[in-house]
Amino acid sequence: MDSPDRIPRIEPTQEAMEAAANDKDAIACRSDLARFSAGQLVETGTELHVIGHLLGSDRTLGKSLFGHGNDETVAVSVLLRVAGQLTSASADLFADGRYYAASALVRQIVEIEYLAWAFETHNGEGERWLRSTKDERQQFFTPAKLRAAAGQGTFRGKDYGYHCELGGHPVPQAGILLEGSFAVGQLMLSDLLGHVGRIWDHLCGWAGQNKNGGPILQRSQQMSAKFQEWKLKDKLVDLPPP
Repeated sequence: MDSPDRIPRIEPTQEAMEAAANDKDAIACRSDLARFSAGQLVETGTELHVIGHLLGSDRTLGKSLFGHGNDETVAVSVLLRVAGQLTSASADLFADGRYYAASALVRQIVEIEYLAWAFETHNGEGERWLRSTKDERQQFFTPAKLRAAAGQGTFRGKDYGYHCELGGHPVPQAGILLEGSFAVGQLMLSDLLGHVGRIWDHLCGWAGQNKNGGPILQRSQQMSAKFQEWKLKDKLVDLPPP
């Protein structure tokens, strides 16, 4: 448990991490935020799917391969609903003590974050993604491609590699997640929430630039308040990244 090679993120601040992870108020806040945000993501995505399917000119102009009115909006709805399901499932698995399985889903959340950044930053990237073939996604939308497109300082390749090592791939270092440390589970849950918050921020940015962004913007204030409450209570937020 104490080898720095096995615990790249938590070893330098082991005592602080354990104290923060076991804080009762923070534990309750993490669980509440995970379930609340998961519900908001799914609800928002469901509303946007209806709007994107019914409204817009993509269908009448023959641009949508799926008969949607606005493929860009539907693409965002897919990201939101996938993120919601991953967040909900991760929270359930963390609560159940199945930390390896939960962490495998966190890596998927990181990939959603990359796509959310692309949708916010590049006009029309959502519709491009929705219409893409498998070969096109491998060319333009892999995690490595998106990190490179974002430029230095936006995303850390080390962070993605960390998630691949702890839950993403069956490697020896995964043993830390199988040992049942409650503190490690809480650390991973806190990390999940950080990624979910950034996904929401990116999609709020997208919503501010798009006429169909109402369902996101309507929930923005409440979501921001919930995440701010979590950041004030959860001292794990202040610990250094891996």
